Amino acid sequence: MGRILRRFASCTLGALIASGTAADTASSTLHIEVTGGADSHGEIVFSFAEDGVDITEIPVAIPKGTPENNVARRIRKELRRALPKDQYGVDIKGGEKVLVSARGNSKHFEISLVRSTVSGPVVGITRE
Repeated sequence: MGRILRRFASCTLGALIASGTAADTASSTLHIEVTGGADSHGEIVFSFAEDGVDITEIPVAIPKGTPENNVARRIRKELRRALPKDQYGVDIKGGEKVLVSARGNSKHFEISLVRSTVSGPVVGITRE
């Protein structure tokens, strides 16, 4: 597609389920930006695909009252746990943005929002 698709909304994260896929570009860095804290406890579930093949779902537990920076930290923690450390780097930028980068011989990868049972945070997924 060669363009950046932004996935921001002024609604709750659950409304983004159908539109949570990151853009299909040549970039090897993906940004997951969190806006807002958790008004309820629940779970955010991401899907990870490599070279067009779904590999795994990554659940992230979010307690009620978690501020946006801590929501981002929980996402980073679970992505680090789920993705091969020798192939992907997962870091925080600016407190609320999670950066996922392919290392070395990078494969095309996507992270999509599958579902959320948490009210409050809005998640945007973009490519650099």
